[in-house]
Amino acid sequence: MKGSRASAGVRKQQILAAAKRCFQRKGYAQTTIDEIAAEYGLSKGSIYWYYPSKKAVLIDLFRVFVKETLNRILTEIESIRSARERIVAIGERLASSMQEDIELYSALIVFWESSFLDESIREMLLDQYRLYDRILTGLLDEGECAGEFVVPDKKAYAALMIAMMEGVIVRQVLSKDLDLEEICQNVSGVVNRLLPETKRQTAQAGLTHTGKDGR
Repeated sequence: MKGSRASAGVRKQQILAAAKRCFQRKGYAQTTIDEIAAEYGLSKGSIYWYYPSKKAVLIDLFRVFVKETLNRILTEIESIRSARERIVAIGERLASSMQEDIELYSALIVFWESSFLDESIREMLLDQYRLYDRILTGLLDEGECAGEFVVPDKKAYAALMIAMMEGVIVRQVLSKDLDLEEICQNVSGVVNRLLPETKRQTAQAGLTHTGKDGR
């Protein structure tokens, strides 16, 4: 039983990898199950064994993106105490994950595109945006309460941060001409400009620095 489950998992990964390449080349609407099967190197029937439709393949690709990228990032930053540093870490890890698997982000663009044509996909995407809003506004609340920064409109700031991240994703998927390592190195500077330190935090940092010099 364990062997069959493992092989089923491998087969699904192979189908999703083939679908990613097809969707990236032709778009979701123009890609057929036959083309995915040809890319995969097996019969159309073998795909239907695991997925009842092309839409099911696309939805599973989105779930993989959420599980392997977003959930992994959120787990990795749990131990970071500062809200500011956690926001920075999200941006840095997203840029790094694009370097690791740009095809997965290409599939995300296809998912966005398909949301205009399919109401259920649109709802899945909106649910994800609501989650992004909750995560970022929660971090902004936390940082403000800790005196790290002051945010006049947390919902607007969260929307701006999401828009910046998605802008980088779209640009890199379309052009692949961005230096993601350089972007990674500049995330902290962008966040610090968007969320400048409070006078209280600056004073505390100065006292800490003076204390260290005094030693």
